[in-house]
Amino acid sequence: MKKTIIVTGSSSGFGLLTVKTLAAAGHTVYATMRNIETKNAPQVKELKEWATANNADIRVFELDVTSDPSVNKAISDIAKDSNGKIDVLVNNAGLFVWGLSEEVTTSQLEDIFRINVFGVDRVIKAVLPYMRKQQDGLLITISSGLARLHLPYLGAYQATKAAVDVLGTTYHYELKKSGIDSLIIQPGAMKTDLFSKKLEAGNSAVVEAYGEYGQAIRRGIENMLSPTPESTDPQVVADAILETIGKPKNERKLWTVLGIGGLQPTVEAINNSTGALSSGVMEHIGIS
Repeated sequence: MKKTIIVTGSSSGFGLLTVKTLAAAGHTVYATMRNIETKNAPQVKELKEWATANNADIRVFELDVTSDPSVNKAISDIAKDSNGKIDVLVNNAGLFVWGLSEEVTTSQLEDIFRINVFGVDRVIKAVLPYMRKQQDGLLITISSGLARLHLPYLGAYQATKAAVDVLGTTYHYELKKSGIDSLIIQPGAMKTDLFSKKLEAGNSAVVEAYGEYGQAIRRGIENMLSPTPESTDPQVVADAILETIGKPKNERKLWTVLGIGGLQPTVEAINNSTGALSSGVMEHIGIS
């Protein structure tokens, strides 16, 4: 069945692949991003040309997840364009920060939470009234396999992904009786431009205090996350989103883990135990 879908952070990476994959499957896709007339104008042009060549229904709207006015205007304009119908939100917009926790400035930490966490919640809150009116909808949040790990050099980024994972999961339980579903995608390191768009930590003066140990951490984490010929193709994320959208609600997984290699069974076990714990507590307090 054809769906009306909003994707944030559509200019590159998972977002761009998801827009194209969903539109190629016949859905109406609202590709949202910042700076559509300036910095991202070339991406908008390419996306529109691709849509025309592939007979795909892609509509580009300006949306900055860090701004209430921008989000509210974008969702309102999209709702007008779609006659009030919003079936799916894919919350993909995000920023990767890189560095020792002490090295990441408080201002940078605020910035990454503003995008990766507050931005996700802001867009969810903007679309929920439309989904609630329909008594149907699907929220998909792009978290990370790193949300389940506590690795040095990635503390700030992992903190945002753990936070957004919890946020999306609590929405899953809270919205159960509304007809609206909330699910999490947890990708690993893939063949993406993660490092080309990373935010370098701003307080490099503290690095010297960590000596060779700090440098060893950096090298190890960089090697772990750098794409190789064996790395997973990021297309699997877009394909998983397409597959999830097409499934009946009772067949959808709360967490979908992708591309984390040998860590996959461990992360899935953590997900399963977390889900069982939450469900057990809810049952204990009388919520089924």
